[in-house]
Amino acid sequence: MNQLASSFANDPKAMDRLASSALNNVTADDFDTVAVQPHPGFVCKTHIVNSKNPKHPVGKVVYINICHASEIPEPTLASEKDIQIALNGDPDSTYRVPLSMGQARTDKDNAGRLNLIMDSCFHTRAYIRAERDLEYRLYLLELSIEYVEDNENVVLSREFTMPNVISKGQIPKRILRLPKPSFISSLTIDKKKSELYLPWECKPRFSVFKGNTLIVVIPMPTVDTMLWTLDIEPNALIQTIQGKSSTITLPHTVDVTHVDNSAEFYKKSKDLVVRLTIVATNGGNE
Repeated sequence: MNQLASSFANDPKAMDRLASSALNNVTADDFDTVAVQPHPGFVCKTHIVNSKNPKHPVGKVVYINICHASEIPEPTLASEKDIQIALNGDPDSTYRVPLSMGQARTDKDNAGRLNLIMDSCFHTRAYIRAERDLEYRLYLLELSIEYVEDNENVVLSREFTMPNVISKGQIPKRILRLPKPSFISSLTIDKKKSELYLPWECKPRFSVFKGNTLIVVIPMPTVDTMLWTLDIEPNALIQTIQGKSSTITLPHTVDVTHVDNSAEFYKKSKDLVVRLTIVATNGGNE
């Protein structure tokens, strides 16, 4: 059975845009069908403590194989601080680790009782970190447990063991339908275009540091630095976005050639921070 990867690597909100776009624009040509053979990793053994699924009674043993494959989308790009926020269970975390859950399987124990087996597959990079980072391993396990609970309509015990095996049974190959890179790019481009049409007005903020450095903070309309330029003049900054220019008059004359001049863009806040050296005057600026 075909499955769609649950999220994209570098943009946690890409799936939302995909869902919206899918209503009108998505065709079969936007996806690649990929055969994936997950590699075994480690196993979680737990049991069902509550169930609304007649196929899975309370007390049934559940094995979750944590496996990996390079074809699964990678985790989102994030700083270590953002990753730790996710590991701490913060609901506002933007860090995402895509997973592909295989079809439910069963086997019998020595007493003839049926066990449930689920195969939770992550990108290899996420698995490698889980091998050396216990907190990250527990994070992948929790993601997998929550997926099984939602998919099978059960509640699993968080008191689990980890058998000394790399998998429970042989993990079967699966077929994934993954968005083509060109399709993901088109979603990203549409987002960038839409940002440009948002209401925006150039409203810089000025401050002076240590008497000789002018700091200009400019809120920008988009995180795409390829869409805008900034020119420095002694008494003004000329900001151009998609061919439209704005002149920012500076409260002090600056040395446009000074080696300490700098400009940094902070994507999270969309602030462009420009630091400029003020021209020394008889009043004492140095």
